[in-house]
Amino acid sequence: MRKIFFLIILLIAAFVWGDFSIFESIERLDLLSGKKNIVVMGCDVRKDDVGRSDTLFVVMLDKSKKNAALLSVPRDTRVKIREHGWDKINAAFAYGGHKLTQETVQDFLGIRLNNYVVVDFQGFEGLVDAVGGVDINVEKRMYYYDPYANFEIDLRPGKQHLDGKKAMQYVRYRDEEGDIGRIRRQQKFMMALYQQIASKNIIAKVPGVSKQIMSMIKTDLSLKEMVELGNVMREMVEKDGMKMAMVPGEPKYIEGISYWIPDIPKMRQQMAEMQGVKITEKFNENTKKLEQEYKSSAKK
Repeated sequence: MRKIFFLIILLIAAFVWGDFSIFESIERLDLLSGKKNIVVMGCDVRKDDVGRSDTLFVVMLDKSKKNAALLSVPRDTRVKIREHGWDKINAAFAYGGHKLTQETVQDFLGIRLNNYVVVDFQGFEGLVDAVGGVDINVEKRMYYYDPYANFEIDLRPGKQHLDGKKAMQYVRYRDEEGDIGRIRRQQKFMMALYQQIASKNIIAKVPGVSKQIMSMIKTDLSLKEMVELGNVMREMVEKDGMKMAMVPGEPKYIEGISYWIPDIPKMRQQMAEMQGVKITEKFNENTKKLEQEYKSSAKK
């Protein structure tokens, strides 16, 4: 039951099995490591198209202190992808799947990533329906139509109960705030989901929920790890709520393309605080180098 609870929270947040982490054996002094860090990728994979990571965030867990935090990474964040140069961070999944995405996020944030979870959007609707839907206050009129994907968003403002189809529309809607506004709605949806689960007896739904989860995820987390993390997540949310943050920065056009340009010094300081560790000299040198690379690349 605790395993299921943890996965539900993790998956919905992402919209939200596999090999061992490729980074476990790598010792790098320029990476911070104070918590168990899990990178979560929500991907919209179509036939004959590997897709991109439409939603990307890192869950940071401290089992000893029973606290956690979630860092959202805007999909338009400009990063340097190994062997591919500068691009939006969501392109890493198209280039090299979860391994390259994990590698890219680790280089960018400067923290050691222990595990990954990949969530296929195709199963998102079924998962929300499996837990009985979610109550949420839709803050405004939302309408959008994508003829390429044959995907329509059509929501009216006000408090309502969203089934899987409507929930998908809510978490994917982009307004004038772009990806930043959508991230806020995704985080809002995550907390609404938790309240929904906490207020109902979900035990009877476990078989259907478990089947739906297993059909839509790929992860290198073991069963034991999922149970342990489930305990931490449950106690943490009930006590303090989910601490959420986003990569600091600002929107900017470069060569006609819209990016989210991160504030590197501020972001790296944020990482040290979220990891609960001190910044090392090597980490500080790496941060300064990265900041200079961003400035130089933007001038080209």
